[in-house]
Amino acid sequence: METIQNKPLKTIWLKAAVAGSLWASVEIIVGSFLHNLRIPFSGAILSFVGVYLMIAFLQVWNEKGLIIRAGLICAFMKSISPSAIILGPMIGIITEALLLELFIFLFGKNLFGYIIAGAFAVFSTLLHKVISFLIMYGTDLVKIAGDLYHFLLKELNIPNVSPVYLLLIISAIYIAAGVTAAVLGYLAGKKYLEQRPTGGTIPDFVPGDTDTYFSQTPGREYSVTFFFLNIVMVGCCLFLINSGFILPALGVAVLYLAFCIYRYKNALRRLQKISIWIQFVIITLMAGLLWKGIAGEGIFSFEGLMVGLKMVFRAIILLFGFSAISVELKNPLIKSLLYKRGFASLYQSIGLAFSALPGIMSTIPDTRDKVKKTMSSFPALFRKAEDLYSVFEKEHRMRPPVIIITGEIGQGKTTFTEKVVAGLAHDNIPVRGFLARGIHEAGQRTGFELEEIGTGIKTVLCSRDEQGGWSRTGHYFFNPDTIQKGNDILSAETPENKLVMVIDEIGPLELNRLGWSNAIEKLCRKPGIIQVWIVRKKLVNQVASRWNTGDVYVFDISRDEPKDVVEQICDFRFAKDQVLEFRNFM
Repeated sequence: METIQNKPLKTIWLKAAVAGSLWASVEIIVGSFLHNLRIPFSGAILSFVGVYLMIAFLQVWNEKGLIIRAGLICAFMKSISPSAIILGPMIGIITEALLLELFIFLFGKNLFGYIIAGAFAVFSTLLHKVISFLIMYGTDLVKIAGDLYHFLLKELNIPNVSPVYLLLIISAIYIAAGVTAAVLGYLAGKKYLEQRPTGGTIPDFVPGDTDTYFSQTPGREYSVTFFFLNIVMVGCCLFLINSGFILPALGVAVLYLAFCIYRYKNALRRLQKISIWIQFVIITLMAGLLWKGIAGEGIFSFEGLMVGLKMVFRAIILLFGFSAISVELKNPLIKSLLYKRGFASLYQSIGLAFSALPGIMSTIPDTRDKVKKTMSSFPALFRKAEDLYSVFEKEHRMRPPVIIITGEIGQGKTTFTEKVVAGLAHDNIPVRGFLARGIHEAGQRTGFELEEIGTGIKTVLCSRDEQGGWSRTGHYFFNPDTIQKGNDILSAETPENKLVMVIDEIGPLELNRLGWSNAIEKLCRKPGIIQVWIVRKKLVNQVASRWNTGDVYVFDISRDEPKDVVEQICDFRFAKDQVLEFRNFM
């Protein structure tokens, strides 16, 4: 037997899950409001609110490292997308959180430290915007912007002032905003502590799906090879463009863009927005006019036009490349690898944060005066946050252990599980669930049928032959009526405690949030039910990290015996000195 330990999250991660969810809720609601109204400096406004919230949180939950953890969680939640991880917003939020954490560490948890941290955090949004444009369009953008600046000064009869002064004025505005946010957040947190309620009731809160973000997109196939191929191709295209090899760059780029369009159809979504094409046109025309045109001797420069087209060309490559890389980041193999390399706490915290999102968002005002009301309603928001933390702490400490029975395809996992069920029944241990038995024709497996444990009722689960209304996953078409029947079996209420629930089997459907996924999510919140999952060997690590469970005990049918599984279940049910003595009936 192998044990995959899913250690309970530390207190700081539980608090970060709540704080990150609150931060993300504000980003989503207020951000959508600002975006829809096309309000300028929306990034700075969101950064202002984020600094306010995090410094206020720090007054109440005085935890070292809380802000950077909440920032990581918020960044992932802010970038929700059905097919990709949007890197830009993630980098901005993480940078803001990192600067807050860094300067508070350097100058201490006092008003002066908060002011310095807030100033740099809000100022970082300006730097992030500038750096993003430089990455997208290259250093040629600097020359064009400088020429435009001097041209405007000349046309407006303004003395030739260095652009450095303009940058200093803009920077001062951002820094002042950060200072203000820090002071307001500090005062709000202190005020809440003074008026903090001594008691309170835990809300009637039922967490939602804890793996909304990292679950795969249904029907999407992922490839680690393509993940690295995208990185190499983007780097190759940029190297050729920057080296002046335009024709080779064009040839490589055409092939790469064709590949992206074929494999990542959603990569075109950004280019379908009229705003991005307006931006491209403006960049191209400015380059033509300013490169050697208005700023020089002529009216329009062909060389400048080529520079503008090169900048747009570079931007398109990056848009497609980042979209493609973002899609492949949702590869479950990458998640499994990171999960085992020390990122388990982050993944679990993000799951908890997603389950808290609806409850927290219901507290945030949904009116035109969002920013003002969000800040003035901080006491209500934090009461909600503290209540949700209590729920998280209670539920997370009660995560149920899970048993996985694994083996290769066709090796006999179901037969092995059948013996386990017989052993449990022999000792009067209640068992429910279902087995998936193969259907064979002419010696070939053509499908599976679902057999309910206890009743023996069988229904066709899937078939290699296409059926009307059945959905395809892999080589099989699945019967929606049987899927529903299986979910009904798993979801049925039972008065029995320490029930054993057998699920044969968990695979690609469930990893794609289909099949029995939602029913398993609910079972994982019932510590009195012991779950036995049948999983093919290559999917064990992915399945073990998919749901919010306790330790996972993996039994390999090639080396373990059915009685070993029964004994482990009895260890869960009784104290070790009360383990049943088993008979040799297996």
